[in-house]
Amino acid sequence: MARFISKTVPTLSSFERGLGLGLKDVRELSAFMSDVLGIPYDHMPVSFFKRRLTNVFAKNNIRNVEHFKELLTSGDIKENIYHDFSVSITEMFRDPGFWRYLRSLLQNLSPGKTFTVWFPDASSGEEVFSFLILIAELNMLDRIKVICQHPSSRITEDIRKGILRNKNAEVNANNYIRIEGNGNFKDYYSLQDNIFVLNTYLLQNVETVTGHFLNTAINEPAGLIMFRNKMIYYDKEVSEKGIKTLTGKLSPGGLIAIGGKEKMPESTMSSFKCINEKERVFKKHGFDISWNNGN
Repeated sequence: MARFISKTVPTLSSFERGLGLGLKDVRELSAFMSDVLGIPYDHMPVSFFKRRLTNVFAKNNIRNVEHFKELLTSGDIKENIYHDFSVSITEMFRDPGFWRYLRSLLQNLSPGKTFTVWFPDASSGEEVFSFLILIAELNMLDRIKVICQHPSSRITEDIRKGILRNKNAEVNANNYIRIEGNGNFKDYYSLQDNIFVLNTYLLQNVETVTGHFLNTAINEPAGLIMFRNKMIYYDKEVSEKGIKTLTGKLSPGGLIAIGGKEKMPESTMSSFKCINEKERVFKKHGFDISWNNGN
């Protein structure tokens, strides 16, 4: 199986230099983690994998490679890896133009239509909570079921409780203004011990699933899949596999948003029509869902 080797030469921190991880070590550890955890770490860019692994080592006081392998084999560190390896989204309503466009799509959804929205890799709550506020302002909370998924049970538990650890309140509020929301952003959350907590009524139709989406798929079709800027963490082989997996769970006429910096794999393009080139939103061929906007 081919490995993905990034051409990027990362700048090493003193901690990374202290670990002394060479290319051989990185390849060995990525393959080892893939075998033990069932997640394709060995198909990630080397520079990215090394930075995230360094974060895991630092947060868990891991001394060396053998110490890490011992902890991983015993299972004592699995949840910490899922949590600490993950890259959190740092702001709500990131890329405001996308959220304005998504709102226009939802406004044109067939009257009375209900469907499921799937976040296959909800690495933190920012995108989920942004979406919930968006549909609350459209009076659609009772029409849309939201499923959030991630390998880390700590991350899915935070989302279920409406918690953001990296609150970035000023940035989030400014982005809300930029999407032209019709409420007061402060009305949607409270601060508890200086932690952002989303108001519970917004979470009434949210379900969480713990597991990697390649291994643990949801049990129902989705009308919208939010998968923005996730394929950058994998090589072409796994990106194609991931999109095919998601396509299989997308209803005919359903949408998938992959992010403005991503490219839909050629092998799956025959299943889709691109309805927004800038925001990279694609509609699956079929008519189970009608958006009443010419798409």
